Amino acid sequence: MTHLDTFLGHVSKGYLRISQALLLALVLGILAEVVLRYVLGRGILGSAELTRLVITWIVFLMAFVLYRTRRHIVVTALVDILGPRARWVCERITDVSVVVLCIYVMIQLWNVWQFLGLKTPVFEIPDTAFKIAPVFCFVPMGLQAVLNFFGGRLRPRPEQSEGV
Repeated sequence: MTHLDTFLGHVSKGYLRISQALLLALVLGILAEVVLRYVLGRGILGSAELTRLVITWIVFLMAFVLYRTRRHIVVTALVDILGPRARWVCERITDVSVVVLCIYVMIQLWNVWQFLGLKTPVFEIPDTAFKIAPVFCFVPMGLQAVLNFFGGRLRPRPEQSEGV
């Protein structure tokens, strides 16, 4: 289990670095788009396609990073009033639910894979470049949930994790 935790830690750090680079590229691209549109009266051809692609990847990569470091948005009003045993049960139910969700998403992606033949109009980016992003989120997320279920608290606590 510690090897899986170490591996997922490296994946999380890699995803964070990739997301930071993509976010920087996104901000610079949008800045260039705004400047060119107001100065020259013309935007960058295909910028909407690239923006959509980058945002898609940032969202899915960071979803795993935030899940692993427990920095995702969570409503804990009910769990906070429960005792330690009930909280433990709620965490196990959550872990199982995450694994079920991950399996469901993978099955749905598999079912639609044959229909992913579209390309964007300007850069002809294949539809699969957008639709493969959930795999990079839900596979490690499912593994992290399994690790949480069987391995206890091997993942870092939020105060110990790297800044996002």
